[in-house]
Amino acid sequence: MAKIIVVEDEAIVAMATKMMLATLSHEIISVVSMAEQALDAVNNGEADLILMDIKLKGEMDGIHAAEEIRKSKNTPILFVTGNSDAKTKLRIDKISNSSILQKPVMVEDLSHSLKLLLN
Repeated sequence: MAKIIVVEDEAIVAMATKMMLATLSHEIISVVSMAEQALDAVNNGEADLILMDIKLKGEMDGIHAAEEIRKSKNTPILFVTGNSDAKTKLRIDKISNSSILQKPVMVEDLSHSLKLLLN
């Protein structure tokens, strides 16, 4: 069971993600909707993984938040997005210890991606 921070600005998507993670027996230690909150959650807890949406409320997007997180931690990051353009993929490729999962997320795909990042 992994301890996971969920960074998602759409409440319905966050709730569905929490349910999928619970089904997979993972512990959600924090759910936040802004990149700035994600930085605080990462610094205040011991997450095993961060599930990060790319488009977020606030000044920073999820990739910028990941770049900031990488300055102090190497926690695995699973980016979840409906946006898979080449520019976005290039930005994600620069983030070590990360992967991307396309929305809509299916529980089987989520499980597989989590296993890859956590092992």
